[in-house]
Amino acid sequence: MAERLQKVLASAGIASRREAEAWISAGRVTVNGKAALLGQRVEPDDQIAIDGRRLRLERAAPEDLVLIYHRSPGEPLKSETAAEGEVGTTTYERLPKLRGRRWLPLSPLAPTDGGLEVFTTDGTLRAQASKLARELVSGYVVRVGGEASEELLEELKGRATQADPPFEILNVAAAGGEGRNRWLEFEVRHAHGRDLRNLLLAAGFEVSRVLRTRFGPVTMDRGVMRGRSRELTQEECDAVYKAMGLPNPFERAKQLRADSRAAAPSRPARRGPRGTSRLR
Repeated sequence: MAERLQKVLASAGIASRREAEAWISAGRVTVNGKAALLGQRVEPDDQIAIDGRRLRLERAAPEDLVLIYHRSPGEPLKSETAAEGEVGTTTYERLPKLRGRRWLPLSPLAPTDGGLEVFTTDGTLRAQASKLARELVSGYVVRVGGEASEELLEELKGRATQADPPFEILNVAAAGGEGRNRWLEFEVRHAHGRDLRNLLLAAGFEVSRVLRTRFGPVTMDRGVMRGRSRELTQEECDAVYKAMGLPNPFERAKQLRADSRAAAPSRPARRGPRGTSRLR
């Protein structure tokens, strides 16, 4: 089935659609040896190259990965946001190395926040997440200064619906702490960490930490230390794709292999010694 070139590149995790469009416009991409056109459709057997280097996209699609990463509050995502001279201090530098693909964040955290980050090599999953992220239920723990009464916690639910933009607090509870520092645990929808931070600041709290603990069906693994990552299991990946309304990637890859075998021409048999038959 023919698909738009920029979608093919994004789905393989080579680049975002916007980056792919920029490369095509700059003449860096060719299809079957000819300069690609923006919006051009390509078939599975077309030869695509970037800067003269051919891409083997058929190998990338079945190997799409999803992983969780435990990000420290304030940790730079990309190298251009790190201080000059620092090495190995950014999120991307701590993720597993890839060849021919790159990690794409699903609903990235604000620079000041920490906790659960989810990355994938599947551009289609990334694009769908950008549309549905606010629809999914997320979990956060927030460290504030001072105690919060039950009445005030309940009041926060009403304040959230009047916020700009409005969001929903499904559940909020005190989660312990030491001294003046107290933790509040939230379950929210249509909200990011900055929305919770702004809400609590407006309510008179001092906010010192915002950590995400859940994104849709994915929860932070306590065994993953800060600065470390873990690939999701097949069952966990299935849950992520289902939450995004996308087909199971493992079943899709299995079907592609089955279709490829079915379409391949059968090889003729040849006679071996003593009348036996051998396949070439």
